[in-house]
Amino acid sequence: MYLFRFSIIFFLSSFLLAAQPQQRTLIFLGDTQSPIWFEEFYLHSDNNEEATQNIFSAILEEQNVDAVIHAGDITGYGSSRSEWKPVIPFLDSLRERSIPFIAAKGNHDYMFFSSLAMKRFQEYVPNSASDYSLWKFDNVAIVVFNSNFSRLNNSVIVGQKEWYRSTLESCDADSSIHFIITVEHHPPFTNSSVISGSKEVRKDFLPAFFQSKKAVLFVSGHAHRFEHFRQKGKDFLVIGGGGGLLHDKRPAPVMDDLYTGKDEGKFFHYVRCRVFADSLSFEIVKVTPHPARTEIVHHFEISSEK
Repeated sequence: MYLFRFSIIFFLSSFLLAAQPQQRTLIFLGDTQSPIWFEEFYLHSDNNEEATQNIFSAILEEQNVDAVIHAGDITGYGSSRSEWKPVIPFLDSLRERSIPFIAAKGNHDYMFFSSLAMKRFQEYVPNSASDYSLWKFDNVAIVVFNSNFSRLNNSVIVGQKEWYRSTLESCDADSSIHFIITVEHHPPFTNSSVISGSKEVRKDFLPAFFQSKKAVLFVSGHAHRFEHFRQKGKDFLVIGGGGGLLHDKRPAPVMDDLYTGKDEGKFFHYVRCRVFADSLSFEIVKVTPHPARTEIVHHFEISSEK
């Protein structure tokens, strides 16, 4: 009798677990490029290549990953095969796990011979060869565009801007989509001491982003640090801590940063996003290059509008 009850309980427990929807995860990272030699004249190096490999290893240990999304600057010189070599094993491992790798184009991805660099990009990241693209994972839409405007002709710039606006509108009208996340390279806002926010992104893309009712998060790289801003009720992340030489915070910040750690955002990291039916949960994972260690240093949630 005891054995029969145990069997029934075990069967019901297994059935209920199987019936539960599997939790999904999206991973975001950026600026995994190796440092360029002349950058070390004005920026401090800190086991940067090792940090990138530790980030790759930590991501490969994540469970139930739907996609890995890169905010640009995958390598230091996009045209050089040798620069891609440290990244290829990571891309191969994702492919073996059937995990899509999606990437916005960064300025380093065009260096130093842009036509050759774009051939390399298309070779190693074939599903992100287009300048702009839409991806859907359960109830989340990922909208990617190219912020390297000086590399684009005017027709592409105009077409991309119109595509972005119409794509947000179509996602707003899609009842299966609860959240829209934009990913591109150049941040509209940053407190970096090295680079400034992109006026073009603010002027040409933020109006549509702010108008969209489901657009909840804008993700960028380029500034090699972590930053979390909130404007008009929407969140902005700068996630350029993938291994490039880290940036200090400027003495007079241009924006209030929601991250208030003592390190002021100057650390290597990636972002883990847990996807739920009516919310997204974000964890910023700090990665220490030597010794290898991970730590969640910032957390926030975004709920969908009912």
